Amino acid sequence: MKFATSLGAATLALAVPTLAHADCGEVSIAQMNWASASVVSQIEKFIMEQGYGCTVSLVPSDTVPAVTSLAENNEPDTVSELWVNSAGDAYDKLKEQGKVRELGAVLEPGGVEGWWIPAYLAEAHPELTTIEGVLANPELVGGQFNNCPDGWGCRIVNDNLIPAF
Repeated sequence: MKFATSLGAATLALAVPTLAHADCGEVSIAQMNWASASVVSQIEKFIMEQGYGCTVSLVPSDTVPAVTSLAENNEPDTVSELWVNSAGDAYDKLKEQGKVRELGAVLEPGGVEGWWIPAYLAEAHPELTTIEGVLANPELVGGQFNNCPDGWGCRIVNDNLIPAF
């Protein structure tokens, strides 16, 4: 059984396959390394074991390794939460090839990833509402950029976007 789901910039999905209520066999679920994904994976595991009689294994993963594994090995069977904006074009290609299907929303409206400044700061300094304005006035944001954690796909994206700007 091969299913995967995604969390894009605004979609969190849970893969719950439409299987016979009997024995569905062995299923692997990507266990991503952040809290919300851990919760969703555990719920998915419970439903698949208790509701469908599956034998479920949780596979430690992260955005880039999960997408790479799906592309190269067609595994794991499900990825309960995936930030596809950090996965590049690979995720879209997997969908086009029919290797990935988004099966349903877990959280609505989902997550939103972006570069943020506090509203009070934008009101006091409207020039900070563009990246060009922030780069021209780094002292107004304390001369710092709070990035994603090391190892996350968004960290790789941001680390490359910063010098590009």
